[in-house]
Amino acid sequence: MENNASEAWLFFGSDDHASAAANLFSLVASCKLHHLDPEAYLADVIRVMPYWPRGRYLELAPRYWARTRARLVAEEMKLPLGPITVPPPLPAEEQRATS
Repeated sequence: MENNASEAWLFFGSDDHASAAANLFSLVASCKLHHLDPEAYLADVIRVMPYWPRGRYLELAPRYWARTRARLVAEEMKLPLGPITVPPPLPAEEQRATS
């Protein structure tokens, strides 16, 4: 009996590949922890990230994604391409409440 194909996913080409895979697995686990569909989450974040201010990337983390997603324009998110209207940052007291 051969199980090479089933075991192949256990090995990565290099330490860099293993590190990248570990980051992806961690992100998927975080999505599941916060009751998010990992595939939908990643599609949304990839859609939004080019327009999102770098200083606010934490708002895109799975922990905060439901609140951030609710503040985006639904019609813009339905489109596969095009600019996104970035909502203003949450006031400091609301940010502390979500931590």
